[in-house]
Amino acid sequence: MSTARTIKTLVFGALLAGAGCFLGLVLRWAGEGYESLIPPSWDALYLGFWFLGALAAVAVTGGLVAVLLRPFWIAVIAFAISALAMFLTYEISAVSIIVAAIYFLVGLLYLAGVRGEIRIRTGFSVRHIRGNQAILLVVLTAIACTSLYFGYAAAIEREGFSMPEETIDWGVDIAEEVLDRIVPAGILSPEEKQVILDEIRAILEGEVESEIEPYEGYIPVGLAAIVFMILMPVTFFLSWIPLLILSLAFFILTRSGVVKKVTETVEVTRLSIE
Repeated sequence: MSTARTIKTLVFGALLAGAGCFLGLVLRWAGEGYESLIPPSWDALYLGFWFLGALAAVAVTGGLVAVLLRPFWIAVIAFAISALAMFLTYEISAVSIIVAAIYFLVGLLYLAGVRGEIRIRTGFSVRHIRGNQAILLVVLTAIACTSLYFGYAAAIEREGFSMPEETIDWGVDIAEEVLDRIVPAGILSPEEKQVILDEIRAILEGEVESEIEPYEGYIPVGLAAIVFMILMPVTFFLSWIPLLILSLAFFILTRSGVVKKVTETVEVTRLSIE
């Protein structure tokens, strides 16, 4: 391998490793994201944007590695280093080891799928990556939701389940809005209205928590499932963005001479009537 090719290989591998670091950092934030999801807040939206950015980074850099790095074992090493980088920036735990292993395995499937698609096509196009990229994005989204689950489950195990103060305030505010709509003005004095709201707050802080406590182990699962169902349509809707970035990247790399198009002659086996 020439020096120039070695340098280019290292650069593309480093980009994938950087994307792995970014993903690990976002997964760490996702593990603490339950605080911004109950009730939903602007912080949850920001976390969603960071997660989509991490998905795009892995999809783009993974696409570059899958298409450009030869032979296959070099691309495998690149994904292994990326998985290690994700593990180190996420957290040092058994959970992160499992997550990194899943990331590496889905990376191998992605590599094999992309190489297989390229091999059977007569011309290269990023559209050939779409199906394998979809699988990659689904698994990464599931990994993020799993991180959310483990983070919330660990918090409940440490501290027990309690409704966040913001959630209680949110419920009381909704009750106040309902009262204002269904009770004609002047029927309730401000003092009577406040007594009702205080009773609602006491119910939320006491009775509701007591009713939920036997099922607290299912709450992280439910939250992770809800987030997954919200993220998946958004992920699929925006999945064209990494493909567009890849198309632009390949165009620039080709025009600048960093990579070049190679035409190969292959033998094709057909069946015919003799």
